[in-house]
Amino acid sequence: MRPTLQFSFPDGYDEQQLMSDLADHYSTKKERFVSESMAIYDTFDWRLFNKSLVLYESGNKLVLRKLFESTIIHSAEITAPPVFIWDFPDSELKEQLAPIIKMRALLKLAEVYSRATPYRILNHNEKTVARLIYEEIRSSPDKHIPALATYLWLKPVKGYPRYSQNLSKRLKEAGFTASKKEDIYFEALRVADKKPGNYSTKLNIHLDPDMPSDEATKVILRFLLHVIRINEAHIEKDLDTEFVHDFRVAIRRTRSALGQIKNVFPAETTDRFRKGFAFVGKISNQLRDLDVYLLNEVNYKAMLPAVLRDNIDTLFDYLREKRSTAFQEVISGLDSRKYKRILQNWDVFLNEPRQASPTVANADLPIIDLARKRIYKKYRRTVKDGNLILKDTKDEMLHLLRIECKKLRYLLEFFSSLFPRKKVNVLIEQLKKLQDNLGDFNDFCVQEEYLLKIAEELPATDQQSKKTLVAIGSLIGTLDREKQAAKDAFAKTFTDYASPANKTSFRKLFTSK
Repeated sequence: MRPTLQFSFPDGYDEQQLMSDLADHYSTKKERFVSESMAIYDTFDWRLFNKSLVLYESGNKLVLRKLFESTIIHSAEITAPPVFIWDFPDSELKEQLAPIIKMRALLKLAEVYSRATPYRILNHNEKTVARLIYEEIRSSPDKHIPALATYLWLKPVKGYPRYSQNLSKRLKEAGFTASKKEDIYFEALRVADKKPGNYSTKLNIHLDPDMPSDEATKVILRFLLHVIRINEAHIEKDLDTEFVHDFRVAIRRTRSALGQIKNVFPAETTDRFRKGFAFVGKISNQLRDLDVYLLNEVNYKAMLPAVLRDNIDTLFDYLREKRSTAFQEVISGLDSRKYKRILQNWDVFLNEPRQASPTVANADLPIIDLARKRIYKKYRRTVKDGNLILKDTKDEMLHLLRIECKKLRYLLEFFSSLFPRKKVNVLIEQLKKLQDNLGDFNDFCVQEEYLLKIAEELPATDQQSKKTLVAIGSLIGTLDREKQAAKDAFAKTFTDYASPANKTSFRKLFTSK
């Protein structure tokens, strides 16, 4: 049987005229219309859209499909729209979405309403030989609101292919066109004033290789300020923890740019804003630390023997109380005069007209030259420091190498548009493996120290408190073993990173021609 066909209406043609024209050739029977709503969901940073997925709620179901396709991938019945992945009912839908959504909240982006009227096409024996469905899609259930889209669906009936073929031919002769590969998803978001993919923390900027370095640096910093402002506006709503995370990453990148893109601004200007952003970065330190621990609650419990898992609950109750206080401190910090003054002065500086003849050493240097110099120098520094660690692995040296690798990563991201994208991405992926190893080691160190500190704060006056301390002690022991495993894995990870092939790639890309 032929598949269902979708047609778009000619201008000025409506349902009444269609059925009137068909009445000259066919007997038709109108059936009861069907109405349904479709609420579209995604995360703030468009994680589903970026995977070409559409998640929507219709009735009591959540449905997942591909963009431009009607076939349902997975669906699940719900009693209320889930916000986080852990709110989903256990299902294949949850399993597919978990690694995509992760810890981000789902937001309702738009809602559309469909009203579909079925018609049966009858032959002289009153047999149904084809079906037509007239569908209107609106942004409101009010049928007087203009439709976003109007479609006609032609559904063949098994055993009567000639009728659907003739109908298709008549419709085309009347000006109906087979619908292009469109998706109501985009029209719904357009009406809701949402632009898919309009937010990303990735440095999606293009720099001209010959652009003066001070001007190019401001392009980078203006993008980062934009990210800071967007997340700052959402932190107070406390929708999910990633607004604080993205806010902090943009601040760290800003501080790194000021420190690593050398001599493009006057020294006093650079020093003033580096101090300012050091203050800004500290505002959310405690909140982010607590968020990380609370997000890892399930993982921490999994590290414990079953007999101790319930005993750790007191720790997370205590951390949630501390988070409430830390969150209010962040809101106060963002509302402070000092914070607002720093960001306002920064905005003014970034948008000042460029000086005709800047006096700073690298201001006029083409950005491609400065980028090569800074990236290659930082790469050589990481290799030198890593080789020293291979001879004598000290915890503090691993920590310092982690910071140097982060600076190199930011430089590669800042200037990636100046070099062959694929080659830079390969180098970033190799660096990321080393960063993951160093980051794991550092995280385990920090978590051990923090849990020891928290253990001192918790009262140990009753039997339950003592059980909680035992559970914390067991967790610290597990973290210490994980820390040692990360430390043991460093040599192999670093050797891959500092391989002759990698060194050659860095030298070819980032040394002067």
